[in-house]
Amino acid sequence: MTRWVDMIYNSISDDALSTHKISAKNMNINLPLEILGLNYTEMKAYTTLLQMGSGTIQEIVHKAGIKRTTTYSVLENLIQKKLVLLVEKGGKREYFAEDPKKIGSLFEAQEKELNKKKQRMLEMLPELSSMYNAHATKPKISFYEGEEAIKSAFDETLELPAGSEILSYTNSEELTAKYMHEFILDYMEKRTLKKISNRAIAEDSPFVRKVQKKDKAQLRDMILVNSQKYPCADRINIYGDKVSIISFKNKLVLTMESESVAKTFGSLFELAWLGAQKVGKLSPNPYLPKTKN
Repeated sequence: MTRWVDMIYNSISDDALSTHKISAKNMNINLPLEILGLNYTEMKAYTTLLQMGSGTIQEIVHKAGIKRTTTYSVLENLIQKKLVLLVEKGGKREYFAEDPKKIGSLFEAQEKELNKKKQRMLEMLPELSSMYNAHATKPKISFYEGEEAIKSAFDETLELPAGSEILSYTNSEELTAKYMHEFILDYMEKRTLKKISNRAIAEDSPFVRKVQKKDKAQLRDMILVNSQKYPCADRINIYGDKVSIISFKNKLVLTMESESVAKTFGSLFELAWLGAQKVGKLSPNPYLPKTKN
């Protein structure tokens, strides 16, 4: 930001002001002005005033080549944005360009205002979310493709409140796939920090056994089953009112948002959990959440 402001300020020498009309395009000074929210006509009027120092409506119209009827509203906008100052002298209205170095403070003011709007929006999200789900009668179904879609599906589970539990069917491919290996390990750490637990039925493999040994530390209880007898080609996450089916091989994500669907899948998981306890390898050090009284 400072570089842009200095470029505008330093590029306007006294000699240039008196003998040349500076081209905003050639000097690349439009970029910060565009980011600040100025349209083409406003940029034209402001850069013209920078060259003139000050001027009346007639002078600005002549120098900038802007229609007189348009110039009044353009200058008023620039005054509101604190880029132009209006001074009345002896019944004449004269406009002055504000110091370009003030552009930096204008960006800061915009940033503060944006943060205020963001905070207000975040405060409203719970109410908006309740309105969004209040009259849901059909499952909301979304379908995405690609590696980033899969990562986003995992990140979405991190939005659950602390103390929540994710139920998972999984295979070992998510841990060994090149594009997922580092991500999934980082995801486990984030999930743990957010105090979101996980119960999982997973395909048995040497690598997954190493992961299983960290169950208690990573708020997880995982049972390993024979991948030949009980293959699990895709991952299924059941969390909140959602069910996500993730194919690492095909790089696809299907998510269903429905309380009834999530309950049904949750019940199927509990039945599978009972069976897995009889035929699978139990966690040597499982995480056992405290029971609520």
